[in-house]
Amino acid sequence: MDRPSSGMKNRVLEGFGLFKLQLADLLNYNASIRLATIWNYPSAFRDSLRSGNADVGLSMVEKMVERGDITSDDISTLTDALRKCELNGVATEVEKIFGENSSQADLTQPETNRQSEDEKEAMRQCEEHGNALSTLLQATEELGRKLEVPTPTGSGMNTLTKHHRERKEVEQELMHLKSSSLEAIDTTEAFIHENQPYLSALQHSETRNRIRELRKSLDRLLDLSRKQLEDLTDQLLKLRTESPPQAEAVEQINLNCVTIRATDSKEKHQMIIEQLKEASDKESPIRMLKLDTTFKTIQENGYITLSSGVLLPFITTLAVIVIWTEKGRVLTEAEFSGLLRYGCKSTRIERFIFQHCDLPSLTSSRGVLKELQERGAKVEWGSTGHCLSTSSGSWEMGTIDWVREACGAGVVMHTHWPKGTHDLQIKMLEFATEKEIPVKHLRLDLCYRSVTPDGTKLILQSGQTLSALSSIKMINIVTEDGRKIPEVELSQLLMYADQSQNLKELRFQFCELPPTVSASTISSEMKSKNFKVSWLSTGHRLDLHDRTWEIDDMDTIRESCEAGVLIYKQCSSHMHTLQMHLLTVASQNNIPIPFISLRESYRAVDATTGSIILESGVMLPRLTSLGRLSIDASGRELTEEDVNGLMNYSRRCSKLNLFWCSRPKNLPVSLLQDPLISGKLEVLWYPDGPNKQCYTLDPASGRWVK
Repeated sequence: MDRPSSGMKNRVLEGFGLFKLQLADLLNYNASIRLATIWNYPSAFRDSLRSGNADVGLSMVEKMVERGDITSDDISTLTDALRKCELNGVATEVEKIFGENSSQADLTQPETNRQSEDEKEAMRQCEEHGNALSTLLQATEELGRKLEVPTPTGSGMNTLTKHHRERKEVEQELMHLKSSSLEAIDTTEAFIHENQPYLSALQHSETRNRIRELRKSLDRLLDLSRKQLEDLTDQLLKLRTESPPQAEAVEQINLNCVTIRATDSKEKHQMIIEQLKEASDKESPIRMLKLDTTFKTIQENGYITLSSGVLLPFITTLAVIVIWTEKGRVLTEAEFSGLLRYGCKSTRIERFIFQHCDLPSLTSSRGVLKELQERGAKVEWGSTGHCLSTSSGSWEMGTIDWVREACGAGVVMHTHWPKGTHDLQIKMLEFATEKEIPVKHLRLDLCYRSVTPDGTKLILQSGQTLSALSSIKMINIVTEDGRKIPEVELSQLLMYADQSQNLKELRFQFCELPPTVSASTISSEMKSKNFKVSWLSTGHRLDLHDRTWEIDDMDTIRESCEAGVLIYKQCSSHMHTLQMHLLTVASQNNIPIPFISLRESYRAVDATTGSIILESGVMLPRLTSLGRLSIDASGRELTEEDVNGLMNYSRRCSKLNLFWCSRPKNLPVSLLQDPLISGKLEVLWYPDGPNKQCYTLDPASGRWVK
């Protein structure tokens, strides 16, 4: 709905309608994101808030009304959540405007008493924030003392290598501490901003000083750490250069294909670059350079910044550059043209290859196109099978060989990519069918909306349609978490699959499928060619003869478990039963289950069997190959009995995580000294969800400590 101008509000709306508009004005980006997170709103909705494409406050209010978190006579759920997010000032203002626009004048207690309580609570929380900052500052100072240990003058290779390794460990600790500190600083600054009326000038000043001191200390130590590492690297390189050939420890790169990986260390990036520079200086040809998820950004001087922070200078003897980004990354026009300009610094450049990313056209970048024309270089986009026209800057279908190469790696359509990119991908799939080029797989990553009633076309979220194509071998439909696909829709999808002549498998992830399908849906041809319908979230496949779900092979079970198993409250007992079957078979066959996450689906622990009872009534048995158990309680209070039972269930695990719940009770030390639990299981409580403030259950005292 359109928001009325401020001058018209009182004449257009009144009562609850006016309250909603005023509430939308109050809910800024920070408050909306925190509320959406604490209420576990769908990830797609949270992403839409972060994108900035919608009016954040208005979108949030509409979602709250839709889910019943605010009504015309009750906003207590909202105000309680705001206070849990430490947004006491916002909570008070919300109650004020609700009282002005509603007949409900007495919410819970007189406003003056509420304001007094809010002031006390804000001062207490401010003290907690200050203590957390002091703890981080102490940890920073401890790391600083490690950097004060000098490297002896005239040290040999072994000593230098040892000191280099120790400094690298300190730098990694500093980077981790900086990440935690910046998160704590952001949270504290947001708290101060929202609760400034309730804080004393002294509290405000002291907290600000701690923030400044922590920032200054971290920046100083990181600069010192990097300088020490650079000095040690220079000394190591000098020693290696001066050492006899048989003592050379630097791994020589293969100039036919040089790969810089994100998983490699910063030192390895530096050593690879040194060898690339040496080859370039000697005018030795380098056939291919592949940046495997290591491209971070382009510097003003044209150099590439890698994920490690190391700069990649111009290499003038390079023939092919391959850029593999994180899956789904969108490169801006500045990044794309910058990479092309970088490559054109090479006098031998022939080809650019981009994979897993979204690219713009370059119709207005005449300078870059001219450089490409002068070099005679091709720009190929693996995600779409298209090539950049160096005359127009638009994308054109690639050669048959290039399309064959792109389709051989599989095609992924991401929901956040623009419609124009999907158009190019669909054209490539149609071209592949026309030329009889096989497509290894098609993954619809949150792109699938529905299927036409006659089963002839898939409808994407963008409104585009995809006809049944004979070139595709496997289709993987990845939906929003917990989406239900009814029997009618599954039958229509099977009709679509039946028309895709060479399709061997139809996969589903993160959705709920029906227990069975109509007999008329499954053709004799599908049965004869052993067509496979896989439900990866449960590790089951559809038996095409009796139309029921049966456990899949060990490879699929392993694939279903390798990324962890999510069990949602909204899913049916039928799906929960299949997931329990999957987990039981995996455990019996010693297949690792990295983690299980119970998303509001935990009810209790059965006192007799020790199994977990889900909200659906289905039992989660004990599992010997489970690594971590996470409980999303969504505001629920976990009793001592709950925590005791969950710890006993998790005896063989390394971690038990408790999310979104009020503070669990302290536990008897006798329980924590159980030899089957102590020394292995780490119990963590995250009151505000993952990546937030964490408390650990201390086995020595039974208390929760930061």
